[in-house]
Amino acid sequence: MSCESSSATIPGSSNPMFSVVIPTFNREKKIVKAVRSVLAQTLTDFEILVVDDGSDETERQLKCEFGDRIRYFRGMGQRVAAARNLAISRALGEWIAFLDSDDWWYPTKLERHAEAAKAHPEIGLFYSTMDMVDEHGRHIRTLPIRTRHDVYPSILEGNFIFNSTVAVKRECLRRVGLFDTKLIGCEDWELFVRVTREFPALLIDESLVAYERFSSGSLSSDHEVWAAAHDEVIAKCLAADPSLSADWVQRIHAGGHYAQATIYLGAGDERHALENFRAAFRQNRRRWRAFVYMILLSWKPSRMILPRRTRVWLRLPEAR
Repeated sequence: MSCESSSATIPGSSNPMFSVVIPTFNREKKIVKAVRSVLAQTLTDFEILVVDDGSDETERQLKCEFGDRIRYFRGMGQRVAAARNLAISRALGEWIAFLDSDDWWYPTKLERHAEAAKAHPEIGLFYSTMDMVDEHGRHIRTLPIRTRHDVYPSILEGNFIFNSTVAVKRECLRRVGLFDTKLIGCEDWELFVRVTREFPALLIDESLVAYERFSSGSLSSDHEVWAAAHDEVIAKCLAADPSLSADWVQRIHAGGHYAQATIYLGAGDERHALENFRAAFRQNRRRWRAFVYMILLSWKPSRMILPRRTRVWLRLPEAR
């Protein structure tokens, strides 16, 4: 199938405020929606960089649909961290904004970030809340994110900064480094730990992103790898900051168990999920959600009376 490339040019100037980084892998049908959501922004001072690590029809589809309105790069098949690093190395913008290819932005996303950057020039990283939606785009719930002035070390307890909500100064990445390509999973969390350890971060308390909960590939089939990645990130981050108190270290390990439990639960491995929820609650009694999960996983009838939206929110197997 042939097509005619668009004659429209890339939005913004040769030195845009934002460089939008979108890695993709075999998501021909979803990435078009993601790119369209960027092109629909009320603020147009941006460039779009897509790094394609896949082997499907993505390249043809993107070039037919968008032409030179995007900067397209072919990845080296070295996973998402390397793809993002490639885009960042070619970026021209002052700010790097991330978007996963199965998510999309609401029209005022970049405008809100620009306003926040003007009001808070000291901030190195902005993030926002986002909506969880189903495969049809129907709203499930808005993910609550606590307003934090002490992002670090709180982020070590578990990543509450979602990748597609982030805009980070390129200068910050120059200082702390890019994504760790040796990690297989949790690369975004580890990078955000490094950034927030060195620079202040701020929440834009508005939902600016739609996140498809059960998108193909959004829950890794190799959940053991993702669970192990959490341990690897925690070990790396604790080694980098020996000044953390014993209380914080315990809270961080509890957060690690909780995160692993949710990974196992998403993969349908209820036995390991329950073990990790119990460990999280033992180490930090303030993790009351872990106690709720312990009840739900220990007594199956309690899950059946919950509304489907609640089961989806909780990642319970019955939601599938």
